[in-house]
Amino acid sequence: MRKNFTYWIAVTLLLTIATFSCNKIKTGFISDNIYYNVNPFTVAQGITTVSAGLVIDGSTTPVNVKLLAVKDMATGADASKYLLTKDTVRVYKGNVTADDSTIALLSAKLKDSTLAPFSINPIGGRLQFTQASKFVPVGSYNIDLQVSNVRGTRILTNACKINVVGSIPDTVSYKAYNHSDATYTNFVGFSASLLDIKVTYKPDGPDKIIYVWKDKNGKPWNPANGEVIGRPGRPNFSDFDPYYPVVKTDTSLEYKYPGGVPVFPVFTTSKNYPGFVGGPYYYSIVGKHTDVAMAVNTTLTVGFF
Repeated sequence: MRKNFTYWIAVTLLLTIATFSCNKIKTGFISDNIYYNVNPFTVAQGITTVSAGLVIDGSTTPVNVKLLAVKDMATGADASKYLLTKDTVRVYKGNVTADDSTIALLSAKLKDSTLAPFSINPIGGRLQFTQASKFVPVGSYNIDLQVSNVRGTRILTNACKINVVGSIPDTVSYKAYNHSDATYTNFVGFSASLLDIKVTYKPDGPDKIIYVWKDKNGKPWNPANGEVIGRPGRPNFSDFDPYYPVVKTDTSLEYKYPGGVPVFPVFTTSKNYPGFVGGPYYYSIVGKHTDVAMAVNTTLTVGFF
């Protein structure tokens, strides 16, 4: 009896060892809590926009991401025809600088390209929108994703709400206001909120940017008479628009720009003022034409899309 008892114990041990030897050690980790930090994500029609990648909550990298569906949130219908269908848009094929200062040189840096409005970066899951998003109807959309790594796969239903808003044709991103003497040596600063700036976009108008300065009574100053000038020693809009001559009228400064460009200005650093990246644009109302007997200086950074 003792021998049999010993024998069965030995068999049990062997079976246990065999069982453990068949279980492989699992590799890596994939979280159940993978998400976009910015949700909803807002995109303006026609503007190249990229989000941050997914927050992977300690999941083993690389994390591979596949787009499963895009949906119109208003109807629940498939929105592939809007977000994934390719269209032809005008893009840059090289870096545009101030040296591309003629229409011919600028045209050599442009080309037509066929792009989808939206895609997902397959590594990390960044949301990627191209200029072709100008063809996407304004509205709210949502996406389903497959996320996988060495450990496994997760399906993210309604992973991110995407709000497509109307195109933003122009923005004033910076403004400043002060008074100075005629030599621009002594300055008196004022709050930029005192500048009442209005931007009017005319989609059916000419490819032209028009600046108008008005007094408190609504009367415009006269650039043709020298009442408004570019501030000495500082860039103005003509430094970023060398393609056409400035037109000075009795009410405005007018800057024609090349049509068909993705954004304007097309370069961010001018030849004459390399230290002023992206502008700003400095103008002065000459002191003898103001009721404060000082130059009235306005500074703006403006982008047009």
